[in-house]
Amino acid sequence: MRHVKKAVPALVALVAAVGLAACGSNDSDSSEAVSGQFELVSGAPSAYGGLVGEATLTRADGGTTASLAVTGLEPRTAYVAHLHAGGCDQADPGGPHFQFDPNGSEEPPNEIHLEFSSDANGAGKAKASSKREVPEGEAGSIVIHEAGEEHMSAAHSDGTGAEAILVHEGHHHEDEPRQPEKIACAELEGASASRPSDAPESASMGGRVPTVLIRDGEPVGGIQELEYDAGDQIRFEVTSDVADEVHVHGYDLMEEVPAGGTVSFDFPAEIEGIFEVELEGRREQIAELRVNP
Repeated sequence: MRHVKKAVPALVALVAAVGLAACGSNDSDSSEAVSGQFELVSGAPSAYGGLVGEATLTRADGGTTASLAVTGLEPRTAYVAHLHAGGCDQADPGGPHFQFDPNGSEEPPNEIHLEFSSDANGAGKAKASSKREVPEGEAGSIVIHEAGEEHMSAAHSDGTGAEAILVHEGHHHEDEPRQPEKIACAELEGASASRPSDAPESASMGGRVPTVLIRDGEPVGGIQELEYDAGDQIRFEVTSDVADEVHVHGYDLMEEVPAGGTVSFDFPAEIEGIFEVELEGRREQIAELRVNP
């Protein structure tokens, strides 16, 4: 994934585009922006097969603006996008919502939400701003979904600072509404920076380092599968919203993960078999490590 920096005006016009670019300048009179193309997440509803668009995070005058423009949506439908704390290739695309205070509210200004409705042609735009500036290198991705009733109000505009914005499909107002489905994710600078291109090609997620995401003490998306061949270098990360000890059974490796933190594992695949990866204190299995002959 390639990023290019250049000076741009403080107001950035978004267009539906192919490719990923980042731009910026260290000059005090210029803004700095990073952009990413939307791509459908795994399992996205088939109705969105023609979705294209771009998300941009712009830093200027000590603040941050997240914006998006997209086509290929359902006509006249409400949507919401969130700034997330991870990249698009995580087991749960984008990971958890970014929060200034990990122990704070799940609403703005502690999070950044972009709320919008598509027009009759299925096109939509959104923008949300914060008075705080996202540190360089910490913008990762933006994701979209259909909005439920809780997201039908005007877009919030204070609070931001992270790695991803996701678009999801929302509730259908049933008696027991289902969890909104994510539709598309646009990856920004932080996700690429944290997963370098020379990550092991033998890893189970397209040659990049897999991340097991823990929310409320449980693995998001269920027990994650980590598969390697004997002789490979096993590399994966665990990001958790609770403090615990991560134990790789069989290899008997243990690392403490703080609440809101991430721990990394990097060791040779010298023992063949199937092994549990567990939150030791909670006795909660979070991944299955498989080392093939």
